[in-house]
Amino acid sequence: MYAKVSFFCFLLLGLGSSDEEDAFTFNGFRGAKLSMDGVAEITDGGLLRLTNTTKLVASHAFRPSPVRFRASPTSGVFSFSSTFVFGIVAEDRELSGHGVAFVVSPSMDFRGAIGAHYMGLFNATSNGDRSNHVLAVELDTIFNPEFEDIDFNHAGIDINSLRSFNSTPAGYFAGDGVFRNLSLISGDPIQVWVEYDGLSLQLKVTLSPMGFPKPRVPLLSSTVNLSDVLREEMYVGFSSSSDPFLTSHYLLGWSFGVNGTAPALDLSRLPPLPRGGRRRVRRH
Repeated sequence: MYAKVSFFCFLLLGLGSSDEEDAFTFNGFRGAKLSMDGVAEITDGGLLRLTNTTKLVASHAFRPSPVRFRASPTSGVFSFSSTFVFGIVAEDRELSGHGVAFVVSPSMDFRGAIGAHYMGLFNATSNGDRSNHVLAVELDTIFNPEFEDIDFNHAGIDINSLRSFNSTPAGYFAGDGVFRNLSLISGDPIQVWVEYDGLSLQLKVTLSPMGFPKPRVPLLSSTVNLSDVLREEMYVGFSSSSDPFLTSHYLLGWSFGVNGTAPALDLSRLPPLPRGGRRRVRRH
């Protein structure tokens, strides 16, 4: 049974060894070689757009080469970390698609998955199946009671299921230690850090507005042995889905590393997001 813990400051420790090729950086995606499906595309400006204004679609974008996460089937999972900047631009800034998920998966083939509230990851049969071997960090903008969502604006750690193992309202702890809310569909870029310590088995997720220093206190922190989830080689990437509300989900930059901190993004080189739509009061 997985255990949940409170917020901690982060110390990343190495475990085992991996190839240098398992670290990469995209400061914008112009010229990037990614495996994409659905309506995912790289725009002329260098944004990775996962969904556009097409309704009811699911899309994925993955690094085409797998990453080695463990030395053997019986060894522990290496420490790893990733950081990325995303933005959600909706026609109506209070109603949007279903958000974005950072995904670690044994396959890039999600043809059996459903879009909408399944975010292009699972379907009614596969959701919750331990044989999925999928880890995801969801940035969810729709409230789905079916998955025991806490609200319509949250971050969650998902293990083989969209019923999050741990979740909390989206936000960040500022330098003064005060929690500040973040709207995932504000149309503003948000930076995310996902970090796993293979020794302490701590998985941490941290958010902040792009350009702000990385908060010392993560938004989510959980103890989880990913040896039960991740295989020796896995693919890393993103998944997103839309519904009748016209929404574009973007990635501006992304880096990933094994046994060390993910390379820092050069925020000055990231492409700008297009402007969003009208704002109105959300109806509860």
